[in-house]
Amino acid sequence: MTDMLSRLPRWLPLVLSVAGSIAGSIVGTGAAAAVAAADKPEEHRMTGTPAADRASPRAVAYVVVSVADLDAAIDFWVGRLGMQIETRLGGSDPELAAAWGLEPDGIVEEALLRTPGTHDGGLHLVQFRTPGAPVRQDASSTDLVLKSVDIAARDLPARYAELMGAGFKFRSKIGRLETAAGVVVHEVHLPASDGLNLVFLEEEGAALPVGPKGYGVASQIVVITPDNARETAFFREVFELEDISHNRFGGPEVEKTIGLPPGASLDITILGASASPYGRLEFVQYEKAAGRNLYPRMKPPARGMLSITYLVPDLKPILRRGQAFGVRDLGVRRSILGRGHMAEFVSPAGLRIDVLER
Repeated sequence: MTDMLSRLPRWLPLVLSVAGSIAGSIVGTGAAAAVAAADKPEEHRMTGTPAADRASPRAVAYVVVSVADLDAAIDFWVGRLGMQIETRLGGSDPELAAAWGLEPDGIVEEALLRTPGTHDGGLHLVQFRTPGAPVRQDASSTDLVLKSVDIAARDLPARYAELMGAGFKFRSKIGRLETAAGVVVHEVHLPASDGLNLVFLEEEGAALPVGPKGYGVASQIVVITPDNARETAFFREVFELEDISHNRFGGPEVEKTIGLPPGASLDITILGASASPYGRLEFVQYEKAAGRNLYPRMKPPARGMLSITYLVPDLKPILRRGQAFGVRDLGVRRSILGRGHMAEFVSPAGLRIDVLER
């Protein structure tokens, strides 16, 4: 692990993982039969989350993903990609629902998932009483929104073949991308249910932490912004995220790969915890390419990625630093995340961030 972490500054410019695809199609039929009934986890009420207790305060602990069918989502993320369930809550979560502007019974079921052996970059799956339309329905590559979940893959050709064999339909074949520093990355995009876009990645020569099925979720969350300088300044100042990399990309090959108009380019900054390869944020600004602002869609009960959550040991300094940005102090709340002091932030681009003192 120590050797792997020392290589992270080289690995994380996976920048072209932001290569867009218009998500919105449904995951292949293979997901529905991924897990036998006997393998489905028991439901638990407000159980602890031991891995999250060791999460880095500078890494995203969970990305909130709203799904139409929690069982089907777990079949995919757990049965197919090998994530583990930390907590599953069957029934309402009234205090979290209130924080999200819902009626007390607005949430009907939830689960916290994490890749085995990791402490950051987990998924918080939520099924609402009345699921809405996907956030990224009819989205274009350059629209402003939480865009993709990056998934590390061990032996990407084998993972691609097994998913194809199970009926999943990728946007294209595996592509080869090379950064200015000479880092070679192979990646492929999977449009998934609930409007998600999943990006499976493997860097040549890198030994990244993955689960027993060869997948690691979520190394990075891709955030499309209208102004990277302003957005990253907010995260540096309020959450003290560390700089991992900054790159600019353009040219005909990039335009073809991502589907950009001639002359368009990308400004990409990755922030997070330098000591953790998971739960990082990849901020992407498309230059000379217009995009609609879809952040107003990212409100419960819409489906897809809605927000991110940080777990921190002390909320007070974050509240103090966040006063200039309109922080909302939610007080002490008890939810699937545990009991603790909670606050809500909205980034300059419009991304909602929940912070829980644990």
